[in-house]
Amino acid sequence: MRKNWLLGAALALIAGAAYAGGQFTNQLPAQSAYGPLQGTETIPVDTNLAAGAQPQTISVATSILSGARNKLIGGEFSVSPLQRFATTKGIASLAGISPTAAVMSADRWWVIAPAAGVTVTVDSTAATATIPALANTKALRVARTSSGAAGQICLGQTLDKVASTPFIGKNAIFSFWEFNGAGMSATGGNFVVNVDYTSAADTAGTQATLGYAGGNGSKFALGDAGQAGAPTNYVNAVTQAVMPAGSGTIIAGNSTVAGAPNTIAQFAGSTAWTRYAVVAPIPVNIPGTTTAVTGVSVSVCFTPTATTAISTDYIELEGLQLEAAPTGVITPNPLELRSAAIEQLLAKYYWFYYYEDQALVSPVPGVSCTTTTSTTAAVCNLTFPEAMRIVPVVKFTDGFQLFTSTAYTTVGAANTLAVYANTLTTVATNTGVMFSLVASTVPAVGTANFLMNLGTSSATGIIVASAEP
Repeated sequence: MRKNWLLGAALALIAGAAYAGGQFTNQLPAQSAYGPLQGTETIPVDTNLAAGAQPQTISVATSILSGARNKLIGGEFSVSPLQRFATTKGIASLAGISPTAAVMSADRWWVIAPAAGVTVTVDSTAATATIPALANTKALRVARTSSGAAGQICLGQTLDKVASTPFIGKNAIFSFWEFNGAGMSATGGNFVVNVDYTSAADTAGTQATLGYAGGNGSKFALGDAGQAGAPTNYVNAVTQAVMPAGSGTIIAGNSTVAGAPNTIAQFAGSTAWTRYAVVAPIPVNIPGTTTAVTGVSVSVCFTPTATTAISTDYIELEGLQLEAAPTGVITPNPLELRSAAIEQLLAKYYWFYYYEDQALVSPVPGVSCTTTTSTTAAVCNLTFPEAMRIVPVVKFTDGFQLFTSTAYTTVGAANTLAVYANTLTTVATNTGVMFSLVASTVPAVGTANFLMNLGTSSATGIIVASAEP
């Protein structure tokens, strides 16, 4: 039913373009006589309800015809790729950390905790993770590590310039479901919501340390956590409205721009899943200047005060959505649900994370290798599963295996993984990377080989390609 009216609406718009120079047969003027659609216009839609049930016709805003509304990726954790959580050691890498610089957790989501200990996990327990309105199976848990230090913890996502463009001069509506653990120790059970903007240039992929956030993402994280190092002309956008109505408090925010208005929203969380929303206009220019706004970022933060050994000092998040709306629109749409296949493509456009399999001796997907200058040296080519946003920065942790002979029955450990330094064969690309490695023994020069997973708990290899903004 929904597809039918969407198709009809799309055809109507196409027809409007085709007859831009004239009138429709019902004497309505062509769209060109009005100008670009603002998203607030309405069109009648047949509901196709059976047996005359009402309403038979409803009005919907043209903004729904603009394609994907939700500009966040991986905000519905039941369909997120969760690349870093795919292995036991990947999960362990997000346990008991105190990141003073933002690290990547679930796909596209950075976490920072300059003073606190934090553990990020995926909750798949039906009794706590499931939100009846979503029928989801997973939620993301951000917890103060048991016995860890108190302090602010933030989880956020930063958009690149292209993804940020629809928000410029519009309302940004950030909505999500939140759940407080029974021992969540922030004062009053409070958490805060940041909707930020900047004029910083769209960064190339950066990954100073393996697994860390991108250049602008790292800076937004610092700003949201109240630390020095925020991006150029960083401003917390002024909160215009919150949902549920009357549930939040608008408090002073942060900015590196003198005199720029800035606020954030504070909510008292609950041990029952609740949907919250914050509406914040994103200006065209940085306040008081003619410098254009270029980027948008959002985050949710809480500040545990306990330091005792409890396991319930956490928040859980699910169904996170960020949509652009015309000025005056302050109500979030229902969560836009995407398939797991689409989420895979979107997530890996920004970030590729592969941790050596500890359960199965198997080839690493998308990698082919060849012995090069000696029987201890090889070069491999990795084809990324998805062409990435830009040429990524690639980092390695030593590990993996290569076959030691053309019988392909015995493997030996590899080490010294690095982006291949031969300028004749390593033209920077967003579709793959060549890398060199050393092994104890490999077959003769020119012999094809395979990069293999060790398949035991001793596996250590990691390959991460980041095009995170």
